[in-house]
Amino acid sequence: MGWLFLAAVSCVLSASCLGAAVHGEDVVGVSMCCPEGKVLKLERPSRESRDGIFRYSYAEYTAKCVRKRRSPKDTLDGATITVTGDDNDDVGEKQMVVKKTGVMLPSCPLGLKVQRVSLNSSVSEESSGNATSEMEDPIRETKPVSRVRLGDYDCGHNNCLKGNVYVDDKPVCDDGWGDTDAGVVCRELGFDGGYATTESKYGNVNLERQSCFDEVQCSGRESSLLDCRHQSQDDCSDGEGAGVVCYGEEDPAGPEYGDYSSSPPRQEPETEIHLTSSGELTIPTGPLGPTSYKTGEFCMAGVWDGSLGPGWSEVDAIALVCEPCKSEVLCGASLELFSSLVHIPSSSTDLRNSEIVTCEESWCQTTNNIVLAFDEDGDTKVNFEEFKTKMEKYVEKVVTDLDLNAERSLNEVSIKNLSLKLFLDVLDETFTFSDINQDDILSVEDAPPRTFRDKNDDGKISLREIVGVSPINMPAPLYRLYTNLDKDKNEKLSLEEATNFIKGTFYVIDQNEDCFINLDEIIATLKESKLPKEFQLAVKLLGDYYFTLADYFLNEFVSAADVDGDKKTTLAEIIGVKDPA
Repeated sequence: MGWLFLAAVSCVLSASCLGAAVHGEDVVGVSMCCPEGKVLKLERPSRESRDGIFRYSYAEYTAKCVRKRRSPKDTLDGATITVTGDDNDDVGEKQMVVKKTGVMLPSCPLGLKVQRVSLNSSVSEESSGNATSEMEDPIRETKPVSRVRLGDYDCGHNNCLKGNVYVDDKPVCDDGWGDTDAGVVCRELGFDGGYATTESKYGNVNLERQSCFDEVQCSGRESSLLDCRHQSQDDCSDGEGAGVVCYGEEDPAGPEYGDYSSSPPRQEPETEIHLTSSGELTIPTGPLGPTSYKTGEFCMAGVWDGSLGPGWSEVDAIALVCEPCKSEVLCGASLELFSSLVHIPSSSTDLRNSEIVTCEESWCQTTNNIVLAFDEDGDTKVNFEEFKTKMEKYVEKVVTDLDLNAERSLNEVSIKNLSLKLFLDVLDETFTFSDINQDDILSVEDAPPRTFRDKNDDGKISLREIVGVSPINMPAPLYRLYTNLDKDKNEKLSLEEATNFIKGTFYVIDQNEDCFINLDEIIATLKESKLPKEFQLAVKLLGDYYFTLADYFLNEFVSAADVDGDKKTTLAEIIGVKDPA
């Protein structure tokens, strides 16, 4: 009986267990994003790292836990919330107590998603009567309210793109005010960025009779203007107010300040969803359909630092999840490219029913080529699964060409030795992609309609009409190249002619006949061709630089993909790599 006594004592000492026992409520386990004493901070991902290398991310935000002295306490742990029943549960909504089961911040640099979560009943306030007002909502009470706002400009709605900047309803002086400072303000207000205005552009402000922010100096990494260095005294006049123009949705006032419709959209709050009674979270919308996350695969926070944009201030809580496809380099890249080709944002609705189709217009050439190369089932349409499968096949071909030892895995790889097979594979894919009529011949007939004009109206378009000069009148090197490529001089390039040209050129360069060519062999061939020494030196220096750089990044990627650390990166590991950094 001793163990029963210990269990009873443990339950009594547990606040959540006590609350559940007293109120007769069940407990739902949730992983919190941050430990006690820290707050979740959300920031826009940087396009450039400290080493100056461009890095792209499919994620709208990056997340980290930071210490902040004035941050409110997250009271989500122990709160009574509304949950829904599981799929196999007939129970609708019911009340449960949140129990913190651990701390887990999702690690997915490429595919982090912020999802709004409702803690209250989905029943409207009118139908719920006084029950809603009587239930204490600790999360809403602790929601931070932004002290920074825009003013003196009426755009016709609550979330203006521009205006003079105010902190605690006091205007900011434009001394030292610049685009970096404006960018911090715009991101704090939920936009993607912006630029500065000065001299009270949106109307005179009250600076002569009160003191506010002056000499603001932001580094650009701050999440709020309040975190920037500044002076609290100023000597500014009413005509020296600082302002901003933010990038975001189209400005209802018109194009006076430019068109920013091409800027990335702000994160708009999606439909609120509830936790299930088993602690799972199902996000109903997404580029590849609904996705369910089990307990431990996501985290929740009731308080966070960083603006998510208009509409998020009334959100009860947020959950951070890793979107499965966007978290993988290849799948995420395929999704972004596919969505751009079907002209639907990858963060928008379900893309599973979207297709790339052919058309007769000249601007459709790229999509027509993609359908030609990617269509697996012959229906002249390409859906996302076909698109992704073809991308994986391309990666498989590259891995096979780099796998010199035929071990079906990569360790240390190099492109300083290029095989004949690699060149022939590239040629084959080029014809597959470009040969519209699939006759193994690249000609004017494969070009989009009305691309070239029949200037002499003889019913055919010659090479002279395309380049403006007859082949015989081309510079000698270009004419020799043309005659070596187009052996029958019919101004068409067949697959056989291109293959013979590549093989012939390769065999000339491959002096040791090992079916590989390297930079030294290329330089030796140029020397035999009597190319001036300064040109040989230039080719060698450029070749050494770019081949070495390519080898470095290739090996870094292969190493990052080696998840099990066995020094043998398989094709499956490369296709599923999540963080190439």
